Amino acid sequence: MIYFCRMDIAFLVIIGIIGGIVAGLLGLGGGIFYVLIFPYLIEARGLPPEINAQLVIANSLFGVMVASGRSVLGYHQKGLFPIKEIIAIGTASAIVGYLSIHFIVLQAWFSKTIFNIFIIILMLYILLKMYLELKIEKKEDGHISIYQGITSGGIAGFVSALSGLGGGIIIIPILSMRFKFSLLKAKSISLAMIFISSLTISINNLFTQPPQTITSVKTIGYIIPSLIIPVTIGVLIGSPLGVKWSTKLARRALDLLFMAFVLIVLAEKSYDLLRIIL
Repeated sequence: MIYFCRMDIAFLVIIGIIGGIVAGLLGLGGGIFYVLIFPYLIEARGLPPEINAQLVIANSLFGVMVASGRSVLGYHQKGLFPIKEIIAIGTASAIVGYLSIHFIVLQAWFSKTIFNIFIIILMLYILLKMYLELKIEKKEDGHISIYQGITSGGIAGFVSALSGLGGGIIIIPILSMRFKFSLLKAKSISLAMIFISSLTISINNLFTQPPQTITSVKTIGYIIPSLIIPVTIGVLIGSPLGVKWSTKLARRALDLLFMAFVLIVLAEKSYDLLRIIL
């Protein structure tokens, strides 16, 4: 059994703080940061490589659940909490995410290679869409029907389950670009949706046992407490800061920061995929 030293714990708390800031600042739940770091942390702990992708997704979404839940409280206190849109988008996201976990992610054929390819394609699409929209004047008179909300939430739930990113990476561009919501409102909907869907998936991951016996670290289902508890502590510190800074930054600055994170994830996953193939 591997135990974490004080330096490990401090490092994980710092990761949680950064993830929490990202969650509150960009409305992404922090998953865009966790999927960069968790694969290396899990691999270093001697866990079965065959379920690396599943462990990354499960623990990333648990961190996302905490970060988004804490950030939702911050946005709710600012009066940014559209109930109708949240219920439609969040419920659809939770249902589709749950089904995607069972019928895709937890299947033996879902590998780290497929995981990386999916994220690379997703990042390229998001980057292209944001680049094309960057110079267009933003209208912020958004409206979305129940049907459109359910469809958008279903897409986000699918992306969340397969990537571990929480779904915010896709729902924010949909709401802000397609339906012309203000960025603050889009982020509040995104974080509430992320919390609903990641909570549903995390409960499932806590009670689903991996196919391989794990002896190197203590696990509860697919969740690694020694990894996620320090991260959670950091998230609770970082999320309020992200929410606070989010309301002070200009729309263009937030768009550019969003694109920067997408580029970082794209570069890292492309490198990791080449490393696996070669």
